[in-house]
Amino acid sequence: MDSRERRGLFGLGVIATVLILACGGGGGGGGGGGLTDSTPPSFGSLSVSPSLLTVGMQAQISATVTDDNSGVQAVVATVIYPDNRQASITLSASSDGSTYTGTFTAQWTPSGTGGMARVQVRATDRAGNHAQTETTVRTAGAPPSPPF
Repeated sequence: MDSRERRGLFGLGVIATVLILACGGGGGGGGGGGLTDSTPPSFGSLSVSPSLLTVGMQAQISATVTDDNSGVQAVVATVIYPDNRQASITLSASSDGSTYTGTFTAQWTPSGTGGMARVQVRATDRAGNHAQTETTVRTAGAPPSPPF
């Protein structure tokens, strides 16, 4: 092969390399254009049953939570009792996918009178956005002492 042929082959190699680099290697398209989810989940209803808690009683929390963008990842309730004791309950999705429920046993040191317990529910979607709602439920006080 003479020098003229070598220069021709070298030139073809350079052209092929430039074309490959210019085309980006036939990559996977534009990227970009993807939307990010910055919208938190939405709450519908929130309920605690029964509506009057007594110590040792089992109760249920039910919340309707939806997220049309990335979907709901987790729903967690925190019950704050009259004596400021707290309990955390992870709510599970029901078959309809938007109702989340969990049960707990009410535990606090009762005083002579009734009070209120706060139930805070926090939902997180798959993009990491959070939303929170809260309700209250009545609590029964300590039972009266028997007469002697």
